[in-house]
Amino acid sequence: MRVKKEFVVHENQGFRLKVVANECISPKGLISIDFVQESLNKNGIVENTSSYNFNMTKEEIKGLCDGLLQL
Repeated sequence: MRVKKEFVVHENQGFRLKVVANECISPKGLISIDFVQESLNKNGIVENTSSYNFNMTKEEIKGLCDGLLQL
């Protein structure tokens, strides 16, 4: 069974950024990560969505996190 995890990075009145991660079936050891940007209307309904996908190992994800924390 594939494990899907999702969390919201940032949200305000007109914008939401969330991360969705899924374990890849093949090749083993890769995780598919989607950075999902959503534009919200005044009622909080999603009007536009952009998604950026990356396939990374846990070691690459750790390197990304370490790099972001140094900003």
